[in-house]
Parts: sequence; C-alpha cells; structure tokens
Amino acid sequence: MAALGLSLALPGRAFAADEAILVEFHYTPVPNVQMAIWLEDRDGEHVRDVLVTQATGKYGIGNRPGRWDFVSSWRAPYGPRPSVLPIWAHRSGASYPRIVFFDQEPLDQESLGWHENTSTAENYFCIPLTPQANETVVVDTMTCPSPKNFSTDKGRFDPEGGQSVYPPRNDLIVFDGVLDSPDAKEYSDINKLDSVTAATPVGDKEEFTAFLIPADVVARGPLTAYAEVSLEHDENAQFEFDREDDHYVDPRLDQYGVEYLGQPSVVYEVSFDPRERGFTGASAYAGYGDWNGASGAIHAPDVTISEDGGSGADRLRLMTKNGDTFRWGVFSYGSEGVIDTDGDGWDGSCRFHDLAPVTDLEAEVLAFDRVRLSFTVPEQDDPDTFSSVKIRHITGEGMTWTPEVFDAAHELPPLDISALAPFGQQSTIEIGQLWGDYTYQFAVLYDDRCTNRSTIATTSVTTPAQQFQTVDSFCFVATAAFSAPWAAQVAALRAFRDAWLKPSATGTDLVRFYYAYSPPLARVIAGEPLLRGLARVVLQPVADAARVATAPAG
Repeated sequence: MAALGLSLALPGRAFAADEAILVEFHYTPVPNVQMAIWLEDRDGEHVRDVLVTQATGKYGIGNRPGRWDFVSSWRAPYGPRPSVLPIWAHRSGASYPRIVFFDQEPLDQESLGWHENTSTAENYFCIPLTPQANETVVVDTMTCPSPKNFSTDKGRFDPEGGQSVYPPRNDLIVFDGVLDSPDAKEYSDINKLDSVTAATPVGDKEEFTAFLIPADVVARGPLTAYAEVSLEHDENAQFEFDREDDHYVDPRLDQYGVEYLGQPSVVYEVSFDPRERGFTGASAYAGYGDWNGASGAIHAPDVTISEDGGSGADRLRLMTKNGDTFRWGVFSYGSEGVIDTDGDGWDGSCRFHDLAPVTDLEAEVLAFDRVRLSFTVPEQDDPDTFSSVKIRHITGEGMTWTPEVFDAAHELPPLDISALAPFGQQSTIEIGQLWGDYTYQFAVLYDDRCTNRSTIATTSVTTPAQQFQTVDSFCFVATAAFSAPWAAQVAALRAFRDAWLKPSATGTDLVRFYYAYSPPLARVIAGEPLLRGLARVVLQPVADAARVATAPAG
C-alpha cells in the first residue's frame, strides 16, 4: 500500500512570486551526457547553480578514490574524472577535500579491485567489467551484474590535505564503524548540491528546466546562463586516445576496463535580462574546457572540436521552438509573468501553490531487474502547466522517507508525459536497470512549469534473485585460487560468509581478520600457478561444505 502526502524539503520553488522571476532553459542533449547549468552576474561572478547531473553532483565521479586515468566501464566505482565539467567546477568557486582510498595498503592504491578489507555494500557503482561485458551491458541490458555482494571502498579525506573542485558523493546513508572511514559520514554535509542534482537526460529529445531566479540574483543582472556538457569517449582525430598507452590499466586486472578519454567538455552561453520578457538563444558553442580538467579556462572554438554527429559541439542538438533555432536557449517570463501579450509564442502565467500527490501507487515485479509502477495523477486546476513525473528509488528495508533519504535516492529521468494516461486515470510505466534480490523504496512526485511540486507518494517492492550466475565481487584468496571472482566455489564461500559468519560477533571478527591479512597473501597466490593449485586443494572441501550449508532447504 502506498504511503501518501509525506511532506519533505523537496527541491523546487523556494521564493514567492513577487520575489523571483521564472525562467526556462531549453536544450536537446545527446544520450549519456554529463551537464551543468549555472548563472553568472554582470561581473562574471558565479551566483547560482541551476542543474548538475547526478553522476557528478550526487555520486561524485569528479572526486572519488583512485587514479584519474583509471580505465572505465559501466558505472565504474573508482577513478576521479577531473575533465567531466571543469569550467563549472572551477568557476563555481567551491573546494572540497580530495577523496582517496581508505585502504592504506600501498599496492592497492593503483588497483581497480582488492579493496574488500576497507569496503562496504555498494548501491550505485558496479564491479569493473571487461570490454566485452561492458559492451553487452551498455548496448543491451543497461543493468550491471548484480552487486548483492559487491562492496566498494568509499574513501576518506586525503591525509595530505589535497583539495578538489568537485564534490564527493552524498548518497551514503548507512555506514560500517570499521570498514568505512569516519570521513564518509561527512560527505553529504559538504556536498550541498541536493537541490539542483538531476537525472542524466534520456537524450535526443527536447528538454527544459524551469527555475525561479531569486530577487537578489535578478538585481545582479544582466545575467549569463551557461551550460557545460561532456561525453565520455567522444573521440575525434584531434582527441584520439588509446586504452593501454593513455589510460592506466591495473596489471593485476588487465582484462578489465575500457578507455574513457575523448574531446573535452564544451560550453554554451546566452546573456539576458531576467526582468525583460523574452527568449534568447545561441546556435554556436562558446568554447571548450581543458581536456584534463586542469583549470576553468574557456578555450575559443576551433577546428579541434567536432560539430556534428552528436559529437563535440553537437552534444546539444540544433532545435527549433516557436520560430527560434538554437542549441541553448533561455526564456524569461519577465517581471510581470503574464500570458503572451506580445505574440512571441512563449505562453504562460504562473500561480504558486501546492500540488496534490499521485494516488493509487503500486509496484509489481516483472523480472529480477524490472518493476512496473502504476499511479494516478489527479485532475489539475491548470493542466496546461503540467510538466513532468519524477521517480526516485533507494535500496533498503524499513527505510523512512526523510528529507535526507530523499536527497540520497537515485533519480530516474522524467517520464514522457505524452505516454501517461489522462488526469484522474491510472498510468503504468516500467522501470529497468534494477538489481536482483533487493528491496526498493520508490518515491513519485510531479511538477509543473511554474516549479510547483507535489508531495511524494511512496511504495516498496522486493525483486527476486537472479537465476543465473553473474560476475560478482573480488574475494581475495578464494578468487586468486580459482582465478575468477564468479567461480561457483567463490560464490559458495561468499554466501557462507554472509549467512553464517557475519550475523555473529565471532564470525564478524573472523571476517575482519580475513579482510585485514588475506590481500597480501592473495597477491602472492594470484601470480603463482603452484600456489593457486595448493590453495584450491585446501579451499575445495571448504567450498563444498559451504555450498551444503547455504543450499536452499528441501
């Protein structure tokens, strides 16, 4: 049964109509971009963030443990990406502690794996993939192998005081007193981007972001609206990179990871006075960032950046709306905010008020990685302003939807409203990219073009376990002995660990002892065939016993 009407401090309208001016940002991005939208005043000073895609703003891909040149893969867990949105990051003026591995083993500082001695359950990032597995995931399933037992090192603040212009992740709400650094609890306190983070756009469809510019920012106009857009592995003849020569490939896991470097981020800009009603658009990009994110410099357009095929400057497509052709555009409702008085085609008036929540929210399992949600959007007083339905989810049983949980939850791209049922009738949509054997808590809300938002409706559902063996986590000695982390023996040992050891104090102590002292031994075993054979001889009967102990009854 859905829980309705829960009031949270949701992002959206924060100012009264007489204190702010409503604007709309219009654009058509290609798929899989990272993007930031922000405003600068007449003096070129950053005054307000409008939107940051959540991989950067919520999951902290610009500031995560590991080497910056680590190879990548679908939702790779390690390796900061300083080149993701460097113009926005540097010009925002923010500074954060640099995040490094909590794992203090020197050999592990340059590894994609082997961090289980400082790792806890992961709810977003995926196990590193081989190029072949990555291609299958990205092109076909868009769901990484189940991370049910996949743990990641959440990092700690750089003990040498290193700084980053990018925020750390702020989605963590559960912590282990031993395996997590105490620093991880502070990430969400220093990353204050909750109100502007948004899902990565679906791509190749028109998007708009409505925003109320507060009066103190309006007074600093005319303003400039910037949009910075990056895309992994967007190569061309001038920015061509190689997996082995230009990235760092972990020699102990040399079959894992794909290259990610490509053309640098590009930025678009338009200047406008928010007090004056009207549209301003730009068809050309304003420049590009440093390929390695070294500064916030905007380099003038030149022939090194592609301008077609969804690449380079064409990451925002040319679009035509109300007779205007542009890549990046801003429409201001002006000081009056009245209905189309000048025939410019940009209609709209706004009334700021609370919206009733969706009703009849239910979740139905379709497969281990797919759920069907059904809900009803109530009749609207002003149906022409209806904008989007937004869905967030988080894993975990018994979770209470506090503002902190809502901020930490994963946001799906807004639904295509043309596919929804009429107001007052039930809509159904399918949600993919889920994981098997997880309890998901869902929150659903909708908003309008005036930045009004409904309170949320919530429900939960548990997905079934996957019925086939998938890539799983690195497991030290057992993995080294059996050569692959998804071997049946490794899975059995891991299941025994979780079912029989972790629930007891003595078992937990044994697991922690194992995590603390087995990595060095595992590194020796992994490189010596004779030692791997001896380890298999020792571990095989243990694995057999573990399979018996963890086998389903009956």
